[in-house]
Amino acid sequence: MWKENLYRPVEILIRNHEVFPIAEHQHSFFEMVYVKVGTGEFYVKESGYKVQDVSYRGNSLFLIPPETTHCFTIDTHSEYVFIRFVIHYVEDYMGKYIAEVFRSPRQQAEVSLNGRDGAIVSLLFDFIKCEEEGRQEGSAYLQQQWLNSILMIVARNIAHSASFKDFSAGEANSSMYMLQYIQQHIHQPDLLSAENLGKTFNLSPSYVGCYFKRNFQETLRQYVTRNRIRMVENLLLNSKMTIKEIAYKMGYTDSCYLVKSFRKTCGMSPLKYRREHSLGASLKQ
Repeated sequence: MWKENLYRPVEILIRNHEVFPIAEHQHSFFEMVYVKVGTGEFYVKESGYKVQDVSYRGNSLFLIPPETTHCFTIDTHSEYVFIRFVIHYVEDYMGKYIAEVFRSPRQQAEVSLNGRDGAIVSLLFDFIKCEEEGRQEGSAYLQQQWLNSILMIVARNIAHSASFKDFSAGEANSSMYMLQYIQQHIHQPDLLSAENLGKTFNLSPSYVGCYFKRNFQETLRQYVTRNRIRMVENLLLNSKMTIKEIAYKMGYTDSCYLVKSFRKTCGMSPLKYRREHSLGASLKQ
């Protein structure tokens, strides 16, 4: 059986098919599949038997874990948006807790979202598709923000489902919103202090650090620092902003502090990172 590998942390593919080009196969990575239009069948096999077999239609969403034997068959012309990612991508951008949500055992590959979340995810996939079809400067940055939002919403729904019992629904809900708040304000460090987070989420400031560590298996400072650096990486590769401009946008006290923090995390200066990775990206094209 053919097994496909992924050679980058995350990848977006948009495909239109009358006949699905791949028979039963596996991946070494996670794949999220959004069916924009069309009808057909999706099934999962274990030990040669179909253990899941569902009819899909427009707006269907599937999350396929690694090492899962699966197949799509098409009844009517179908358009798909594939988000392929390795679990380390989720750990880097959203934290270990969200990664554990994706690792949690699931009975069905088909993902059911509540009405509001389903509408938001559908819109985000449309944004990704439109940006992919008309790529320009900043497209990769925008797509990544939308992609991360989709992953967060899907993880939230999985965490709230009966099949994920590591956290109570109330605590999972509160902690998820804390992550969303931090990502939304990652460029405003004053809003991410223990004092402000405690006030925002009705927690004692002295308890915020313990609460975050208990829910996400890393410290608040580690999470914020890592996410700010990831945002800096995106800006370095997908914008023409200077280091000083990036430092200002991301809320660093000055460009020297940004350079020091970036070097500590990435092992090189921001300018060297931009030069080496931009060159690598251009050579692949």
